[in-house]
Amino acid sequence: MTKNVIKYVPNALSTVRIFLACAFPFAPEWLWLWLVLGSGFSDFLDGWVARRWQVQSWEGGLLDGVADKLFILCALTTFIAAGKFSAWWLPALLARDLLVASTAIYAVAIQSWESFKKMDARWSGKVATVGQFLLFLIVLIFPDIIWPALCGATLLSVGAACDYGWLFLQELRLRAEEKRSAS
Repeated sequence: MTKNVIKYVPNALSTVRIFLACAFPFAPEWLWLWLVLGSGFSDFLDGWVARRWQVQSWEGGLLDGVADKLFILCALTTFIAAGKFSAWWLPALLARDLLVASTAIYAVAIQSWESFKKMDARWSGKVATVGQFLLFLIVLIFPDIIWPALCGATLLSVGAACDYGWLFLQELRLRAEEKRSAS
């Protein structure tokens, strides 16, 4: 394959994950495991292809993040609707995602989108995503140990939220210092 064709593969894989997310709530329960595995594999593969063939872009990273968050939200709400665990876990499990979405909205509101764009993916966020996918697998394969998995995924999500929040605060401070020194 030429690099011209390969550059579309990561975004195509992220788009597949968006379709899997939209299908998840309507899929029969016996199919959930395959949707989780397909989504997790597409998440791994799109990043690997983008890095391997050096076709990363900010827009592609944004699409990947949106696809991840949409799949996670659809899977979590479907599990809650199916009675797999209580809805009160949702805010904590989505702490990182809620913080990143709030940060994006805030950045737009204060006309600081460039500060938000400087916030690259972090290892804490990647680990939190892996924790959420592991939670999904445990819910489906080992339902007797859901509670420890919920606690672990929650800790990873809250930790990533703190990491991203700290990073955004640093970007805002840097932006304020640049404005002061420019005036």
